[in-house]
Amino acid sequence: MKNILEVNHLHKNYGALTAVNKVSFKIEKGNVYGILGPNGSGKSTTLGMVLNVVNPTSGSYKWFDGSMSTHDALKKIGAIIERLIFTHQ
Repeated sequence: MKNILEVNHLHKNYGALTAVNKVSFKIEKGNVYGILGPNGSGKSTTLGMVLNVVNPTSGSYKWFDGSMSTHDALKKIGAIIERLIFTHQ
């Protein structure tokens, strides 16, 4: 199946802090994905990098098998990056 997004060894440092450590994954056409993990695990930073909001330290990603720029790809996808706060009731 065709890959919508392919991420290869994406890495992000903020000074001495490693926020994302060489993550790799593929998202296939027709599927819905979620990224789960504890606070501070790099979920928002990873999405920020592939959405062209955060510059990666190293690694690469490509949208639609590299056939279009990130700018054009963003017109075809949707992403939500937000902070949820749950309260116990």
